[in-house]
Amino acid sequence: MKPRERFLSALNGGIPDRVPIFEHLFSQNLLKEQLGFTTELYEGGAQTKLAAKLGIDCIWTPLNGFCGIEDVFHQENVIYTDEWGVTYKKNGWPIIAQIDTPIKSREDWEKYSLPKVDVPNRLKILKETIKANEDELAVVVGLLGPFTMMTWYFMDFEHFSMSLFMDPDLVHEMVDAFVDWALAAALLAVNSGGVDVFQISDDWGGTNSLLISPEHFREFFMKPFGSLVEGLKAMGKPVLMHNDGQIWDVLDDLVATGINGFHPVEKAAGMDLKIVKEKYIGKICPVGNVNNKTTMVSGTPEEVIAEVKECIDIAAPGGGYIIATDHSLHDDIPTGNVYALIAAVHKYGRY
Repeated sequence: MKPRERFLSALNGGIPDRVPIFEHLFSQNLLKEQLGFTTELYEGGAQTKLAAKLGIDCIWTPLNGFCGIEDVFHQENVIYTDEWGVTYKKNGWPIIAQIDTPIKSREDWEKYSLPKVDVPNRLKILKETIKANEDELAVVVGLLGPFTMMTWYFMDFEHFSMSLFMDPDLVHEMVDAFVDWALAAALLAVNSGGVDVFQISDDWGGTNSLLISPEHFREFFMKPFGSLVEGLKAMGKPVLMHNDGQIWDVLDDLVATGINGFHPVEKAAGMDLKIVKEKYIGKICPVGNVNNKTTMVSGTPEEVIAEVKECIDIAAPGGGYIIATDHSLHDDIPTGNVYALIAAVHKYGRY
């Protein structure tokens, strides 16, 4: 099977020739070792070539305007504002944490304008990816979800929390406006060609619990999130959700939205791969869950291989499983452990 076929088969619940590998490639060390160079920005072409050379079956490709990822390079510690009005202090690669958000009140929202969707650079990374995709990887287009936008980028968590109680209609309005924007951007991507899957990144949980109550998730986010999933699937594309943290209390609700896959089934947050696979078999494809906070960072290659084999033994039987780490391949992970993970999947993940 080609990587695209392998990935889509598993995501849709089928049995491919081998367990596919999914990763967010957030490592300059891997770029340097494998391609001989690093990049100032997250570049679709370089990332696609890296994924193919490593033996990963897909390439995650954010649409330009994905908050936290630069469209224009800034020097370290430079303060800048993106098209959403979010302010950052350059402090990392490729995801940069914000230091201020544009909306503190209804008055701010009423003066606010969302970015235009159809602008010349919206599909820049995607077009680079498609051009470089000679190995037929599955192209997974990244969008942010409404909860992350509300709590990280439109507002900070403090102002969001106050709005839940003091102006709940404001939260509904902002969430609905963002979902409309995301669907319009997704349609732009689909119409350009080359999109295989959409991934919505929307972290709902911390290490021990949800970030807000299950009741608030159901009141403010589950319906619009479901509308986003429904709209993306209406474009003929499966939907993978990235959702860090411990989310048992709303996992039934999430599965009911119609997502095809759930990443990363975070082991460090108490998410049990065996339970997820068995409870939702035929409904979602679990994508995970090699621990990238302990095993990948501080374990030996032999320990990585052992955890890969454990994940495969648990979730691969019957198909409908994609292996990945708990979040991404980043520069705190020794590259030897990355190579051990991939080699182990290629060796032990065959059907």
